[in-house]
Amino acid sequence: MSATKKTKLDVTVLEDLLEQNRPSEVLAKLEKVRTKDAQGWFLMAEAQRQLGSFEGALKSYARGLQIADTAETRMDILLAMAACYRTLGHSAAAYELADETLEMARELEYDEYIVRAMQEMGMALRAWGRLEEALEVLDAVLSAYTQQNDLAGMSFIHWAKGGIFRLQGEFEEGIAQFKKAITLAKKAGDDISLAYGYCGLAGISRICGKIDACVKNYKLAEKIFKKSEDLFGKAYTNCGMANGLRQQGKYDEALRHYNVADKLYSSIHDTVDLGFVKWGRADILKRKNKMTAALKDLEEAKVLFDNSDEKRGQILTKLSLSQVFYALGRTEEAETFYEEGVKQAKAEGLHTYLESYT
Repeated sequence: MSATKKTKLDVTVLEDLLEQNRPSEVLAKLEKVRTKDAQGWFLMAEAQRQLGSFEGALKSYARGLQIADTAETRMDILLAMAACYRTLGHSAAAYELADETLEMARELEYDEYIVRAMQEMGMALRAWGRLEEALEVLDAVLSAYTQQNDLAGMSFIHWAKGGIFRLQGEFEEGIAQFKKAITLAKKAGDDISLAYGYCGLAGISRICGKIDACVKNYKLAEKIFKKSEDLFGKAYTNCGMANGLRQQGKYDEALRHYNVADKLYSSIHDTVDLGFVKWGRADILKRKNKMTAALKDLEEAKVLFDNSDEKRGQILTKLSLSQVFYALGRTEEAETFYEEGVKQAKAEGLHTYLESYT
């Protein structure tokens, strides 16, 4: 009998598939490779991350990190792990990994990785709520991408800055940043970045009362994500669409989108964004006078947010809990949560306690 022929790892082909957002094909090819080197584990993790399986990706990255024998592979893995931790709501851990990579890149005088590490540090600071620090770091990264004429990189940074200005209540500047992100994503031919740009513009439009623009932009994003395998993007769009429909008073349609987002976020173990789904759904239940059901969703959201660095979610949930407790006649608890929410928002420099109309 002839020996089983081993399948070789064709890194270029796998990287091209990831670039084309075809992670399932990458995983199928990697399953045929019996012995994976560090690069193999990294590519498997990247495919898992694209599919929204962040916890699975972290395990694969860790396997690769144990056997990585080049500085480039180690830095690639550390930065990717930082992005995963950030998405899962663990900003401090993300920042530490990015900082470790930055030190390594500076020692090696490796400019590309210095910029990428700074980008991930900026994103971790943004998620952490340290907004002014995040802007300073991201502006330095944007300057580097502009010099390189990296359209996709520039698009990403404008998108990130748009989110910061939204949190700071600077809506006009935020809208301008998201529009720049969309324009640059189109020039770069990057559909996924374009979809996230539409989501960003939709989200900030909702907060400042432009609800028709909100729903329109989520629908544009939805068209793109439907053709992709990006489960996170699909969940993100369904949750955002539900938020917009909720503000339009289309409660039953909004609930359908929240329920889809709930299933998708649960499937990829994205507990932070799942918290926002439960918060939004509770708002509809509250408006339908289903206070007990609303309280259940909010108590679950509180647990999810309390196990993360997501300050905005923590604040919004406390304020919503105060309203539900008051409606249920539990005035003392209502007062406690309201005061805690406003106090935390002011301490963090966030204005989310003013978003009671959204």
